[in-house]
Amino acid sequence: MPMTASGSPSSPRTARSKRLPRHAARAPAKVTGPARRRSQAERSDESEIRLLEAAARVIEGEGFAAATFDRIGELAGYSRGLASAKFGSKDGLVRAVIAFVQRRLEARTTAALAMLDRPDATELILSWTDTLLEVVQTDELVRAYFVMMAVAVGNRADNRPAFLDAHEQVRVRLRDLIEAGQASGTISAKVDADATALSIGSLQLGIAVELLLDPTLDIGRMRATARQAVRGMLGI
Repeated sequence: MPMTASGSPSSPRTARSKRLPRHAARAPAKVTGPARRRSQAERSDESEIRLLEAAARVIEGEGFAAATFDRIGELAGYSRGLASAKFGSKDGLVRAVIAFVQRRLEARTTAALAMLDRPDATELILSWTDTLLEVVQTDELVRAYFVMMAVAVGNRADNRPAFLDAHEQVRVRLRDLIEAGQASGTISAKVDADATALSIGSLQLGIAVELLLDPTLDIGRMRATARQAVRGMLGI
């Protein structure tokens, strides 16, 4: 018979009362509802992003010629048929990657500019130039844009207008910032806003392409020099 702590016999009922019921030793089962199924639109968006990222990585790392639908689909984990259905042709792929990289670059530059404390137009232009060069150095997906641009120029490809459209958007944005600086008095009124915007954009492009040719380029020095050059263009 079981003994109590004092050494006296305990009753069977007392001994049984000290045992935990079986159900008390188990954690209660969690009742969860069924996992939310993603919509067709969500799955489509995810597959497109993965295909675009794969395309950019192939273009930047292996060259434009290697960016076949077979290779892109393989790297993204999808079939060739899906890549072909998404982009239709190599030209469609180029345009999609251009738009994808523009959105990516815009997000990075917008985040960097948001960190500035009450910036004027001059500081916005300088920081934009600085951030763009940093992104080109660190982001392989953005570098794919410049690889495609070089191919389009060298081959006199029909998709060159797509790059011109992208550069025009940059020129217009820079021109608007310059004109805003002129209106506030922080940028010289003698500066040709349109020509200067194009010159700043060309400076950015030139350094980006040089970085592709020579990955060992001291980008820190180039960024500092670019800031000085832009200040000179703005007459400050």
